Amino acid sequence: MPSQAVSNFILAVCTLDSTSVGGSGPIFYCKDEEELQKVSLYLEKILDAMAHELRPGTMILVKH
Repeated sequence: MPSQAVSNFILAVCTLDSTSVGGSGPIFYCKDEEELQKVSLYLEKILDAMAHELRPGTMILVKH
């Protein structure tokens, strides 16, 4: 049986609101929208992932 890679999981969360997210995964708290976009873009490239806006002020980094 061929091995299958794990896919479609959340690698990290970037947010402006420290009270809106929680959990055991990596969470990056940003000071403003500009920093949120910048950190999300860097993580997208570093993790070879896709950034998606979950809601205003919160981005998730997902491996597809």
